Amino acid sequence: MEKQGRGAEAIKLAETARHLLRDSEALSALAECCHSIGVWRFHHFDDDPPVNDFREAIQVRLGTGDLMAAAQSWHNMGYVQLASGDVAGAWSSYEHATDLLRQVRDGGDTELASKAFRQFGFILSHQAFAAARHDSARAALQATGRYFDHVRLTGAHREPVYAYLAPGIALAASREVPEDEANALEALVGIAPDPESWLLAAVRQATDAMTSPVDTGTGRHAYLGARILALAELARWHHMAGRGREADELVDLAVNLSRARGWHGEAVRAARVSEGSS
Repeated sequence: MEKQGRGAEAIKLAETARHLLRDSEALSALAECCHSIGVWRFHHFDDDPPVNDFREAIQVRLGTGDLMAAAQSWHNMGYVQLASGDVAGAWSSYEHATDLLRQVRDGGDTELASKAFRQFGFILSHQAFAAARHDSARAALQATGRYFDHVRLTGAHREPVYAYLAPGIALAASREVPEDEANALEALVGIAPDPESWLLAAVRQATDAMTSPVDTGTGRHAYLGARILALAELARWHHMAGRGREADELVDLAVNLSRARGWHGEAVRAARVSEGSS
């Protein structure tokens, strides 16, 4: 139902499942259910952020000792908090996720430790995006560099669209380009230190990965939500550059993709670009 765009129906059934899973103490399934409800509510609705769904997933996952899955819920909740304006909460959630992955790395399971190290990429890409929105351009470029350094070590991306967006957003909002960080990042990734180059790279990354088997860290195609976000951020840049027609076309595409998937919340957030809202 959720994949058919029937979000309200899907969430109603999932809530029923959540009660049954609590009663039966099927903890792993309960945690997955709570996490899924949080993700679905964020995409389908634009009201109160579904942090309590993620909190329950985290609590249950920690109770079962599944630190990796709990870290996933923390970093997902962090993004929801960031999108909802709770910047301090988002940074705290990313730190919680980081701490859990460090605990796994410090454990005695070599295979899990290696997987945890790769999973740091999820947090690093989100932290770069958060820094672009709410910190200095220098901090955002440094955070982006940490993500791509990590990719160089692991050989695999983890939600890369957010990391590609970060320099574009940061440079668009900055009066000066921090040259040392910009040059270091260009040497690492090969993209010129100007907003449009990075934003276009993010859109290409998101669009290409929707139709080709790019490694997104999950074995699946790139997430539609990342493509919608990339289109909206490029549209925001076009508005700033006085290219209203191009901006409106991108916003229309982002809104239509959201609506076709049944994601009302994503459609509302994308449409805000045309309204001049951040």
